[in-house]
Amino acid sequence: MFDEELFIIAVYCLIDEIYHRLFPNGVRHHGFEPQLSDVEALTIAIVGEYLGLARDKAIFEYFFKHYRDWFPGLSDRTLLVRQWANLWVVEQHIWQELVRLSGADQSTIQVIDTLPVPICGLRRYRRRRIFCDDVLLEPEVGYCASKDWYYFGFKGGLRIASNGMIVHAPLLPAGSHDSQLTDILIEGMPTHAICLGDKGFLDTETQTALQQEYELYLLTPLRSNMKPTPFAMPAALNSIRQLVETVGSQLVERFKVQSLRVRKGWTLLAKWFRKILAHTVCVWLNLQYGRPPLDFAGLVAVK
Repeated sequence: MFDEELFIIAVYCLIDEIYHRLFPNGVRHHGFEPQLSDVEALTIAIVGEYLGLARDKAIFEYFFKHYRDWFPGLSDRTLLVRQWANLWVVEQHIWQELVRLSGADQSTIQVIDTLPVPICGLRRYRRRRIFCDDVLLEPEVGYCASKDWYYFGFKGGLRIASNGMIVHAPLLPAGSHDSQLTDILIEGMPTHAICLGDKGFLDTETQTALQQEYELYLLTPLRSNMKPTPFAMPAALNSIRQLVETVGSQLVERFKVQSLRVRKGWTLLAKWFRKILAHTVCVWLNLQYGRPPLDFAGLVAVK
């Protein structure tokens, strides 16, 4: 599809158009302007995330080595990392604008799920020096049933449209059961929509209330010993539900959401939304060129 250089140009043009539409006067009203423009910094971050570069240092070094002529202001890694962290709200706005422009937020079938977002090893979380009395986010011990894995951190909430684009992605308490997080995950869904979840969201009382109060249908597979209910997910919709598993795998394997090195809530938010934005940009470009939306491997011919 793209070679690497054309991919950088495509990402830059897309981010530049939306950034200046949303923030025609910029986002800074005092202080010094950074050496890189915000569009340049976001382009470097998105392309680096797509390339699977797990660390900020790796992204900086890759672009410094191969594309310094393209980004002459790229000179100091610390300043760039700080700039990325300060842009987390901008990342959110650009991501949501892409969602709105694609119409994904109005998709009549959407899928919800969660995935673990650890911040440190379980054995050392009691003596940690990170996220201590953090005012933004409070990590907890969580359990991932699919991997039989206890971890310390958060749950990454996901709601995707039927084309695979991430519509909603809150960071959630790790210690809560998925069924307790349903209200947060379905926030903003259109009425009369169908929401698909796995067995973790099976709760007949909640499903009935959603139907009666919001005209929203939450369908889940049934447990083997359960009698049929009006909220049993038809087998024909299983392929759509499995899209969220593909998205989760991409976030873990390509975008490294389970290998974050963060010390505070705002840096976690910045990295989380950076990865969500990078995923959304890739889906957007695939859709614009008539490609399968979740075919990331064929999007760029990497050197």
